[in-house]
Amino acid sequence: MVERLEETFGTILGKKVERLSVGNIFKFEDAYPMAYEMIQDQVEQGNEVWVNISSMPRTVAFAFASAANSLIVEQPELRESVHTYYVSPEEYLVTQMIKELRTEREFLQNLDVKDSEVKERQQRISDLIDEIDQSGVTKGAKKMNGGLHVEFPTVPSADLHDFEKTVLHFLYEVGTVESTTELARELAAELDEKVDGDSFKSKVQYNVQKLQEKGFVDRTRVGNRTETALGTMGELWVETHPK
Repeated sequence: MVERLEETFGTILGKKVERLSVGNIFKFEDAYPMAYEMIQDQVEQGNEVWVNISSMPRTVAFAFASAANSLIVEQPELRESVHTYYVSPEEYLVTQMIKELRTEREFLQNLDVKDSEVKERQQRISDLIDEIDQSGVTKGAKKMNGGLHVEFPTVPSADLHDFEKTVLHFLYEVGTVESTTELARELAAELDEKVDGDSFKSKVQYNVQKLQEKGFVDRTRVGNRTETALGTMGELWVETHPK
Protein backbone atom coordinates (compact mmCIF):
# COMPACT_ATOMS: atom_id res chain seq x y z
CA MET A 1 0.00 0.00 0.00
CA VAL A 2 2.84 2.38 0.84
CA GLU A 3 4.51 1.58 -2.49
CA ARG A 4 1.27 2.35 -4.34
CA LEU A 5 0.92 5.67 -2.53
CA GLU A 6 4.56 6.48 -3.22
CA GLU A 7 4.04 5.81 -6.92
CA THR A 8 0.90 7.94 -7.00
CA PHE A 9 2.53 10.92 -5.31
CA GLY A 10 5.78 10.57 -7.24
CA THR A 11 4.67 9.82 -10.79
CA ILE A 12 1.21 11.35 -10.98
CA LEU A 13 1.54 14.35 -8.69
CA GLY A 14 5.29 14.82 -9.04
CA LYS A 15 5.79 15.07 -5.28
CA LYS A 16 8.75 13.92 -3.25
CA VAL A 17 7.90 11.12 -0.83
CA GLU A 18 9.61 10.53 2.51
CA ARG A 19 9.01 7.50 4.72
CA LEU A 20 9.32 7.79 8.49
CA SER A 21 8.75 4.93 10.94
CA VAL A 22 6.91 5.03 14.24
CA GLY A 23 8.51 2.45 16.53
CA ASN A 24 5.45 1.80 18.68
CA ILE A 25 2.13 2.85 17.16
CA PHE A 26 0.47 2.68 20.57
CA LYS A 27 2.90 5.11 22.23
CA PHE A 28 1.40 8.58 21.96
CA GLU A 29 4.47 10.07 23.65
CA ASP A 30 6.64 9.05 20.67
CA ALA A 31 4.21 9.88 17.87
CA TYR A 32 3.30 13.38 19.10
CA PRO A 33 6.81 14.96 19.03
CA MET A 34 7.46 13.30 15.67
CA ALA A 35 4.25 14.76 14.23
CA TYR A 36 4.87 18.18 15.78
CA GLU A 37 8.36 18.45 14.33
CA MET A 38 7.27 17.18 10.90
CA ILE A 39 4.47 19.73 10.62
CA GLN A 40 6.54 22.58 12.06
CA ASP A 41 9.39 21.84 9.65
CA GLN A 42 7.06 22.07 6.66
CA VAL A 43 5.46 25.27 7.94
CA GLU A 44 8.88 26.88 8.42
CA GLN A 45 9.65 26.06 4.78
CA GLY A 46 6.58 28.05 3.80
CA ASN A 47 4.49 25.01 2.88
CA GLU A 48 0.80 24.49 3.51
CA VAL A 49 0.27 21.27 5.46
CA TRP A 50 -2.59 18.80 5.07
CA VAL A 51 -2.61 16.04 7.69
CA ASN A 52 -4.60 13.04 6.45
CA ILE A 53 -5.52 10.84 9.42
CA SER A 54 -7.84 8.57 7.43
CA SER A 55 -5.79 5.37 7.51
CA MET A 56 -3.67 5.99 10.57
CA PRO A 57 -3.90 3.76 13.65
CA ARG A 58 -6.04 5.60 16.19
CA THR A 59 -3.19 6.50 18.54
CA VAL A 60 -1.07 7.88 15.70
CA ALA A 61 -4.05 9.72 14.23
CA PHE A 62 -4.75 11.44 17.55
CA ALA A 63 -1.06 12.32 17.96
CA PHE A 64 -0.94 13.98 14.54
CA ALA A 65 -4.26 15.76 15.02
CA SER A 66 -3.19 16.98 18.48
CA ALA A 67 0.18 18.17 17.17
CA ALA A 68 -1.48 20.13 14.37
CA ASN A 69 -3.94 21.63 16.85
CA SER A 70 -1.13 22.54 19.29
CA LEU A 71 0.75 24.44 16.59
CA ILE A 72 -2.37 26.42 15.70
CA VAL A 73 -3.07 27.17 19.38
CA GLU A 74 0.51 28.39 19.82
CA GLN A 75 0.61 30.25 16.50
CA PRO A 76 -2.92 31.34 15.47
CA GLU A 77 -1.54 32.74 12.22
CA LEU A 78 -1.08 29.12 11.06
CA ARG A 79 -4.84 28.47 11.09
CA GLU A 80 -5.01 28.79 7.30
CA SER A 81 -1.77 26.85 6.73
CA VAL A 82 -2.26 23.67 8.78
CA HIS A 83 -5.24 21.43 8.11
CA THR A 84 -6.30 18.07 9.56
CA TYR A 85 -8.78 16.04 7.55
CA TYR A 86 -10.44 12.64 7.24
CA VAL A 87 -11.73 10.84 4.14
CA SER A 88 -14.35 8.12 4.63
CA PRO A 89 -14.07 5.01 2.43
CA GLU A 90 -16.91 4.36 0.01
CA GLU A 91 -16.96 0.75 1.12
CA TYR A 92 -15.26 -1.38 3.75
CA LEU A 93 -13.86 -4.56 2.22
CA VAL A 94 -14.30 -6.40 5.51
CA THR A 95 -18.07 -6.47 4.89
CA GLN A 96 -17.47 -8.23 1.57
CA MET A 97 -15.14 -10.68 3.30
CA ILE A 98 -17.81 -11.57 5.87
CA LYS A 99 -20.39 -12.00 3.12
CA GLU A 100 -18.05 -14.35 1.25
CA LEU A 101 -17.44 -16.33 4.44
CA ARG A 102 -21.18 -16.86 4.86
CA THR A 103 -21.48 -17.98 1.24
CA GLU A 104 -18.54 -20.35 1.69
CA ARG A 105 -20.06 -21.84 4.85
CA GLU A 106 -23.35 -22.48 3.05
CA PHE A 107 -21.51 -24.02 0.10
CA LEU A 108 -19.55 -26.40 2.32
CA GLN A 109 -22.62 -27.35 4.35
CA ASN A 110 -24.44 -28.36 1.17
CA LEU A 111 -21.60 -30.56 -0.06
CA ASP A 112 -22.28 -34.26 0.35
CA VAL A 113 -18.66 -34.97 1.19
CA LYS A 114 -17.35 -37.13 4.02
CA ASP A 115 -13.82 -35.79 3.78
CA SER A 116 -12.62 -34.78 7.26
CA GLU A 117 -10.60 -31.86 5.92
CA VAL A 118 -13.69 -30.35 4.31
CA LYS A 119 -15.67 -30.79 7.51
CA GLU A 120 -12.86 -29.20 9.53
CA ARG A 121 -12.71 -26.25 7.15
CA GLN A 122 -16.49 -25.83 7.32
CA GLN A 123 -16.35 -25.87 11.13
CA ARG A 124 -13.56 -23.28 11.30
CA ILE A 125 -15.48 -20.92 9.03
CA SER A 126 -18.69 -21.49 10.97
CA ASP A 127 -16.95 -20.79 14.29
CA LEU A 128 -15.40 -17.60 12.90
CA ILE A 129 -18.74 -16.31 11.63
CA ASP A 130 -20.38 -17.06 15.00
CA GLU A 131 -17.60 -15.10 16.72
CA ILE A 132 -18.06 -12.16 14.34
CA ASP A 133 -21.80 -12.21 14.98
CA GLN A 134 -21.16 -12.13 18.72
CA SER A 135 -18.20 -9.73 18.97
CA GLY A 136 -17.92 -7.88 15.66
CA VAL A 137 -14.63 -7.67 13.74
CA THR A 138 -12.53 -7.03 16.85
CA LYS A 139 -12.05 -9.04 20.00
CA GLY A 140 -10.76 -8.29 23.48
CA ALA A 141 -8.32 -5.58 24.54
CA LYS A 142 -4.63 -5.74 23.69
CA LYS A 143 -2.01 -4.91 26.30
CA MET A 144 -0.02 -1.81 25.40
CA ASN A 145 2.23 0.55 27.30
CA GLY A 146 1.86 -1.64 30.38
CA GLY A 147 -1.94 -1.44 30.44
CA LEU A 148 -5.09 -1.91 28.43
CA HIS A 149 -5.61 1.65 27.26
CA VAL A 150 -3.87 4.81 26.08
CA GLU A 151 -5.07 8.04 27.65
CA PHE A 152 -4.94 11.01 25.31
CA PRO A 153 -3.97 14.25 27.07
CA THR A 154 -5.85 17.46 26.32
CA VAL A 155 -3.91 20.08 24.40
CA PRO A 156 -3.13 22.77 27.01
CA SER A 157 -3.09 26.52 26.72
CA ALA A 158 -0.08 27.91 24.91
CA ASP A 159 0.06 31.09 27.02
CA LEU A 160 3.34 30.55 28.86
CA HIS A 161 5.66 33.22 30.17
CA ASP A 162 9.41 32.85 30.62
CA PHE A 163 9.45 31.70 34.25
CA GLU A 164 6.83 29.03 33.57
CA LYS A 165 8.98 27.76 30.70
CA THR A 166 11.99 27.69 33.02
CA VAL A 167 10.05 25.57 35.54
CA LEU A 168 8.96 23.13 32.81
CA HIS A 169 12.50 22.64 31.52
CA PHE A 170 13.80 22.21 35.07
CA LEU A 171 11.19 19.58 35.99
CA TYR A 172 11.96 17.74 32.78
CA GLU A 173 15.61 17.50 33.83
CA VAL A 174 15.12 16.54 37.49
CA GLY A 175 11.87 14.56 37.43
CA THR A 176 9.49 14.44 40.38
CA VAL A 177 10.27 16.88 43.20
CA GLU A 178 8.99 15.86 46.64
CA SER A 179 7.77 19.28 47.82
CA THR A 180 7.27 22.87 46.77
CA THR A 181 9.97 23.96 49.23
CA GLU A 182 12.45 21.53 47.69
CA LEU A 183 11.49 22.63 44.19
CA ALA A 184 12.10 26.27 45.09
CA ARG A 185 15.46 25.41 46.70
CA GLU A 186 16.71 23.31 43.77
CA LEU A 187 15.49 25.79 41.18
CA ALA A 188 17.16 28.71 42.97
CA ALA A 189 20.42 26.76 43.01
CA GLU A 190 20.03 25.91 39.32
CA LEU A 191 19.45 29.56 38.42
CA ASP A 192 22.33 30.58 40.69
CA GLU A 193 20.35 33.51 41.98
CA LYS A 194 20.41 35.11 45.38
CA VAL A 195 16.75 35.31 46.18
CA ASP A 196 14.63 35.82 49.24
CA GLY A 197 13.60 32.33 50.37
CA ASP A 198 9.93 32.94 51.18
CA SER A 199 9.41 35.29 48.26
CA PHE A 200 10.94 32.89 45.73
CA LYS A 201 9.04 29.94 47.18
CA SER A 202 5.77 31.87 46.78
CA LYS A 203 6.70 32.68 43.19
CA VAL A 204 7.45 29.03 42.44
CA GLN A 205 4.25 27.83 44.12
CA TYR A 206 2.13 30.35 42.21
CA ASN A 207 3.62 29.43 38.86
CA VAL A 208 3.44 25.69 39.48
CA GLN A 209 -0.25 26.04 40.34
CA LYS A 210 -0.80 27.95 37.11
CA LEU A 211 1.04 25.25 35.15
CA GLN A 212 -1.19 22.64 36.79
CA GLU A 213 -4.30 24.60 35.79
CA LYS A 214 -3.01 24.82 32.22
CA GLY A 215 -2.45 21.07 32.02
CA PHE A 216 1.36 20.94 32.02
CA VAL A 217 2.09 19.81 35.58
CA ASP A 218 0.75 17.12 37.93
CA ARG A 219 0.75 17.79 41.69
CA THR A 220 0.07 15.04 44.22
CA ARG A 221 -0.61 15.54 47.90
CA VAL A 222 1.53 13.20 50.03
CA GLY A 223 1.07 13.77 53.76
CA ASN A 224 1.79 17.43 54.46
CA ARG A 225 3.76 18.02 51.26
CA THR A 226 2.92 18.24 47.57
CA GLU A 227 4.94 16.35 44.98
CA THR A 228 5.35 18.06 41.63
CA ALA A 229 6.10 16.46 38.26
CA LEU A 230 5.51 17.15 34.60
CA GLY A 231 2.32 15.80 33.11
CA THR A 232 2.32 14.13 29.70
CA MET A 233 1.73 17.37 27.81
CA GLY A 234 4.36 19.09 29.94
CA GLU A 235 6.94 16.51 28.86
CA LEU A 236 5.83 16.75 25.24
CA TRP A 237 5.97 20.55 25.36
CA VAL A 238 9.61 20.46 26.54
CA GLU A 239 10.53 17.89 23.90
CA THR A 240 9.05 20.07 21.16
CA HIS A 241 10.31 23.38 22.60
CA PRO A 242 14.04 23.01 23.34
CA LYS A 243 15.85 25.80 25.15
